[in-house]
Amino acid sequence: MKKIFMMAVMAVAALSANAQTWVGGELGFTSSHTNGVGTSKEFTIKPEVGFGLNEKFDVAIALGYTYSSDKIKSQLGGGKLSTNTWEINPYVRYKFVKAGNFFAFVDGGLFYETTHVRGEAKNWNSFGVSFVPGIAYSVSDKVTLVSKLGEGLYYSHDWKNYDEKQAYDNYHANSIGFKLLNSISFGAYYNF
Repeated sequence: MKKIFMMAVMAVAALSANAQTWVGGELGFTSSHTNGVGTSKEFTIKPEVGFGLNEKFDVAIALGYTYSSDKIKSQLGGGKLSTNTWEINPYVRYKFVKAGNFFAFVDGGLFYETTHVRGEAKNWNSFGVSFVPGIAYSVSDKVTLVSKLGEGLYYSHDWKNYDEKQAYDNYHANSIGFKLLNSISFGAYYNF
């Protein structure tokens, strides 16, 4: 047992010595007004930490929080809906094209989200796998700008556990999709 533990410590130390550590993430805010319907606001923060294993592969984890608020006009039933969403997303990045300071990549990983709707007792949950393409530009040895394109190729399983008083016990749904240009996110990383 002692030998296995020592070998694991040496393997982690060797990886850490060769790895390039980076921190960064995304920060976003959107606000929209639809004439005759209402307004919508959303705030997102998603910090990340990662390790460059070699020139082709990185491993990373992102932790995200999103707050959204929708106000619907009274002619349409009126009211306010607000949600808080927490997310965890470990992934592996594969860098496959490099040209000067630019490189293209695909992030393949797992994700788990839980969303609490204000006024409801239970949470909406989602778990899945995604492959998201992107491009990056190394401004310097220390700073890299990153853009991810859409939600990529994904599979998710969504569920909500209802109270026993509801007409049905559980809601479950499976989704498979490919969304490449439905959104573009931008982020920055600081390399140690």
